Amino acid sequence: MKVLSRAPGIPKELPESTLNDILNGKRERLPDWKLVASFVMVCRRHAELTGLPTDDLGTVAQWQARWRAARNEPSPPYAPGSYDLFKTPADEAERRTNRTVARLVRWAGGGDVESAYRLAVIHVLTGDSAAARYWIHTAVQRRHPEAEAFAGDPRPIEFAADQAFGYGQAYEQEGPAKGDIARFYYRLAADHGHAGAAERLRALRAVPFGKLLPAPTGTAHRPRSRMP
Repeated sequence: MKVLSRAPGIPKELPESTLNDILNGKRERLPDWKLVASFVMVCRRHAELTGLPTDDLGTVAQWQARWRAARNEPSPPYAPGSYDLFKTPADEAERRTNRTVARLVRWAGGGDVESAYRLAVIHVLTGDSAAARYWIHTAVQRRHPEAEAFAGDPRPIEFAADQAFGYGQAYEQEGPAKGDIARFYYRLAADHGHAGAAERLRALRAVPFGKLLPAPTGTAHRPRSRMP
């Protein structure tokens, strides 16, 4: 990668140590855009040279939209404020959200099937179809009990919203320490019309500095493994 990043037209040379830290989840800060763009361009170039398909890698423009969304900047298909976790400062909300996803990626890379499944849910709801396909395929291969139903569902967004709502309930029931993660999953579901998630967000917003209200019981989707 370092050699390919020195080619004309690549914005920035890719240092090996920096890439290793980012890909292994050792850095929480969002990489600068030139590094992200260079990484995408180099991956596409490597795929072309080795005869691998490039469609699922995404274009530089698509990755810029994702990068802007991670910075909480308006860029389609993400709506402004997608990562506003109700009264949490934007930079702190971004940090916590990125850390949650980064941990899931790290654990999924280590073989954790539940993390792979949750990444599929998240990417379906954020509109990243290429990443969603990859992680749902991974979850099916690793025999997650709900992965095949998810993969074959004719309304995957509805399915994913229900799952995200269940995750939000489970985290809310763990208490205030998990409140931001609960809000994160509730927001994903509420953005796609899930009434229960929208109601829980309204309830949580009503007590931003107090004790979280009790979450509904009986339908919570309990995590199968340790989660962030």
